[in-house]
Amino acid sequence: MRTYRASLITVAPVPGAFPPNSAPEIAVVGRSNSGKSTLINTMVGQKHLARVSGKPGKTRAIIFFDVEERFILADLPGYGFARAPKSEQQAWRGLVEAYMGGGRPIAGVIALFDIRRKPDDLDRALVSMLERYNLSWRAVWTKADKLKKAQLKTTALKLDHALRCQEPGLVFSSKTRMGRDELWRWMDSMVEE
Repeated sequence: MRTYRASLITVAPVPGAFPPNSAPEIAVVGRSNSGKSTLINTMVGQKHLARVSGKPGKTRAIIFFDVEERFILADLPGYGFARAPKSEQQAWRGLVEAYMGGGRPIAGVIALFDIRRKPDDLDRALVSMLERYNLSWRAVWTKADKLKKAQLKTTALKLDHALRCQEPGLVFSSKTRMGRDELWRWMDSMVEE
């Protein structure tokens, strides 16, 4: 597996802490327990670049990583953590909306969804936000190793339909690296446009 040069740029808990626009950005967004940090680590081939927390909802900032001095991965805080107070949930939305609507050079968004869960109102609200800001996005169905291989294609098609995906979602497993090459091809195509 190829390892990519990637490093932390900054942690931005408020919009004023966002780094200057310097390269195309790929944002990674999803529920608190969707596997965002694990996906980032798998994609760059580094175990400890993005910090993986045992408790969902710990990340309350946008974390920016430089990849190969070519593009930036922006790890957005997870949504849908039930134990978070309403004020924190509103702060999440404000930070993410400031990022998505603030003129950042967002080349694409990777939207993570657990392949075992049916999309709910929060998931649909995320898709609506991405469409409202006219962002190119790709659904990634994570934790695919938790399903039998025979279930993957049918389940992914149902999820594609449920969320009205722009293009078919990618089935992904950090454990087996299923979908890693396809996701890299998509990211490469987005930052080269």
